[in-house]
Amino acid sequence: MGRSTSKRMSSSTFAIFTSPHRRSQDLRILLIVAIFFFLASISQYHGSFDVSIDEDGQVQSVPSEASDDDLYYTHHIATFKKGQVRPWTMADTKALSTKEGQEMFEFLGAPPASPRPVRGALSIGRQQLEYGDEDRAFYDAAASSADRSKAGGGDKMFFHLAKRLRAYRGLWQHLQPDYEGLRGEDKQDQFYVRPSPDIAPAVRLLQKMEWSLFPWILKSYATTFDLYHETVAAASRRPIDERRGIVMCVGDKHSVYARTTVKVLRNVLKSSLPIEIYYAGEQDLSKENRAWFDQMPDVKVIDITTRLDQSLLHLSGPVIKPFAMLISQFQEVILLDADAYFLQDPEILFDDGGYQEVGTVFFYARTVPNKNSKVSQASKRAWLDAALPSVSNHPSKTRWFRSKGDQDQDSGVVVMDKRIHFLGLLAICKMNDVQERNQASYRAIWGEQESFWIGLEMIQERYSFIRFGGGVIGDLGDSVPYKQESTSTSPTRMDRVCGNQLHFNHKGQPLWWNSGLVRDKTTDGSPYLKYTAWIWDEHGIWDIEHSCLIQAFHGALKEVEWNQRQTAFEMLRIDREVAQELGRPSVKNILTVPRLLRTDGVKGGNGNNEAV
Repeated sequence: MGRSTSKRMSSSTFAIFTSPHRRSQDLRILLIVAIFFFLASISQYHGSFDVSIDEDGQVQSVPSEASDDDLYYTHHIATFKKGQVRPWTMADTKALSTKEGQEMFEFLGAPPASPRPVRGALSIGRQQLEYGDEDRAFYDAAASSADRSKAGGGDKMFFHLAKRLRAYRGLWQHLQPDYEGLRGEDKQDQFYVRPSPDIAPAVRLLQKMEWSLFPWILKSYATTFDLYHETVAAASRRPIDERRGIVMCVGDKHSVYARTTVKVLRNVLKSSLPIEIYYAGEQDLSKENRAWFDQMPDVKVIDITTRLDQSLLHLSGPVIKPFAMLISQFQEVILLDADAYFLQDPEILFDDGGYQEVGTVFFYARTVPNKNSKVSQASKRAWLDAALPSVSNHPSKTRWFRSKGDQDQDSGVVVMDKRIHFLGLLAICKMNDVQERNQASYRAIWGEQESFWIGLEMIQERYSFIRFGGGVIGDLGDSVPYKQESTSTSPTRMDRVCGNQLHFNHKGQPLWWNSGLVRDKTTDGSPYLKYTAWIWDEHGIWDIEHSCLIQAFHGALKEVEWNQRQTAFEMLRIDREVAQELGRPSVKNILTVPRLLRTDGVKGGNGNNEAV
């Protein structure tokens, strides 16, 4: 009887789970789970989820309680699928002798055409590569192209450039051991002149591609291998404190900021990193300014036009930045804007987890609304889709693709290990040479800023962003009058922070800012900030016109730590000293340093970093 009842109950229970309604519900659940894992399997996202995709495309679990140093949560790391990055092989070299190979040879070495190098044509055996005056005219036409919208074919040109750069990367890496072997015998000059027969077609192609892609290096270097050895390999053999350094690009206009920055690095942050300051010709940086920087400890001043062919590049302003990194004598480089200020020694960036992983530290810019853009976000996305044959997992996370804003990278600070990214830097520089920037890249991006990550996409090298967007550090509220027309008597709005663009370390803590030390560096007589508050980009709504970030919810505003405020005020005092030293108010205003009061802090000055 008991067994029979039990059997009936068991049968009844089984019937419940096998009823049509229940089976349908189970199938729906299984379908949802299957869809989730299917989407996960095709995703390349390397970010802050409970599951993530590793470089082999496999789903891997992420600890439910990740540490502050877990790269899954602190960085966005660009990763390429296996098979996307194709090496050059001996089979490719042999194929160059075929009809199809000759067509590929012509394609890879085709425009942008190169001028005749100053040193004369180099030869392989009896074959000489000839370039005529029409090739220089091609670069001159690009340099004088004022109306970029009429340049035409920019997307297609960029697409072909990406394919050439990827082939160049594979070819360069394939031939590097042969060059190193000759260099070990002090016969590197024979690399192009007498290559062994089995690699001669590949060497000839590499030479033609270098003349086509990077003719501006030929002023000082016979090959990019020579450039690599002088700026990377030689540096890697020096002590670590000599192979790491800071690169700044300074003209007369920004020298008033750079003087303060250099003094802050030496006297406030106690940084011992050597500094190289680059400028573009005597008209760019005066003798007086050059002499001032030269007398600072461990600072070198370098005219970039003595190293690269200025007649082909037309370098000026921020365009100089990637080229300065390329030819710098440092292997590990921190590129620093003249008006960028750190709250601690910037050398700490070399310890960043993303840098240790892939050899870069990139920072996101503030979220600039698309209405400020010269190109729509849909057009930018279409341009990137059309301009790159394939991409990593990163572009899908950009503001462009998510229609969240107009800019992604802030190039005020860029950190790169050239041992890992030498070829990537060549690609970045190519995006910024006169032809590419006037006819392709600058039609869609904000100057050189986006070229750092897009250049690495072009040549397929991994890179890393600290995941926090650019915020604001400055004063609580908008009561500080910083423009002559600021006569409003309306009450102070205490729901915002107004001031400089702030950037964070991997833990989301304030690390550095750009745009100077005053409320608005473009306004004459604008006062110093008191640095009482800060806010994350993700927690606010931008008032771009007034450089304010309005809290999106109660508690978004943060107080600047007391020791950080003390550091900032030391910077203000140094900046005032620089202005007094110059003694020319028309060049740099001598401003009054405000009193440093704890009670100015948004939480009463306790420096507790609590939310308001």
